[in-house]
Amino acid sequence: MIHLVATAVKHGKGGISTALVSFCESPQLQQHGLNVIESHRGTSGKLAAYRAAAARLRNEVQAGDIVWLHCARWLSMLRKYLLARVAKRRGAVVVLQFHSAATADYLTSAWRRWLLRRMLAVADGICVLTPWWRDLLIDRLGVAPERVHVVPNTLDAQFLAAAPAARLGADEPVRLLCMTRLVPGKNVHSVIGALLQLPEHYQLSIAGEGADLTLLQGLVTRFGLQSRVTFLGWVDYADKIAVLQQHHLFVLPSAFDAFGMGFIEAMAVGLPVVALAHGPTPDVVPHQQAGYLVERGDSHDLADAIRYCTEHHAQLSTQARAYAQQQFAVEPVVADLQRFFAACAARASAGSN
Repeated sequence: MIHLVATAVKHGKGGISTALVSFCESPQLQQHGLNVIESHRGTSGKLAAYRAAAARLRNEVQAGDIVWLHCARWLSMLRKYLLARVAKRRGAVVVLQFHSAATADYLTSAWRRWLLRRMLAVADGICVLTPWWRDLLIDRLGVAPERVHVVPNTLDAQFLAAAPAARLGADEPVRLLCMTRLVPGKNVHSVIGALLQLPEHYQLSIAGEGADLTLLQGLVTRFGLQSRVTFLGWVDYADKIAVLQQHHLFVLPSAFDAFGMGFIEAMAVGLPVVALAHGPTPDVVPHQQAGYLVERGDSHDLADAIRYCTEHHAQLSTQARAYAQQQFAVEPVVADLQRFFAACAARASAGSN
């Protein structure tokens, strides 16, 4: 039995809640036996949800089961560490997966680095989202390579089957989409600045909520871009495909993403991606194959990248869609994951004998 411990799937506003949909729907995992345990749902009742998750682990986990815990930022890490200890006492094989971009920053904090080391000590295996993260844990924390496995976020059946967005016509507006949490580090303000350097027929939709919303709305007003920028608010999971299909390019120069679920969702629908060549992003978006990666997130470079993707839209759109379907389909990832689980179980068994 595999017990997946994470935030409520499809209900949150973070990447984990959508990234795990395809795993929860995987026939391979369901055939093996998949038990989903919610560690919390949104921002309400986290202590009660933690207690309920701990009780379920105590009651439902058997010796030799796999407990696969998904960690966001540090409070989430702390909860998963405590839940991992509960699972370990039940004789489970514990596998932790890190999802937060802040994990890299924690390596510079003494007490958070201590927490990471404690988590690594209790885990039989570690999953990360891209090779960049795997190298980081091996190089900075000395984790044995065989204990770290890359498990990228994957696309669910709806995205894999989604019709591609309409091709860009010669005389129609170029519709740009920036869909993310509107918080520092996402660099949405630079996308607005890039629009100033592009012709009038370029239009921008900003989808999301967050602390920077008022600031971004103020920039649009100050630059006189009200007729070219639309704020869509938060887009629910069920509406994502339809929103993506209404646009031509996906632009998100984020310096704060552990993976970027929005990137692969956009590529799956045939939207070339403009992003920042930062951290793990080059592992997800191949430069000049599925879009364009800029070295700096300033407005000038973004405008140049948007022009490039507009000029090569048909080719990039086809390549982006093919790449997403090949690299981020769930079943090959699950097959590799099950082999990793088996190796973790074998090491745990050998260590207990």
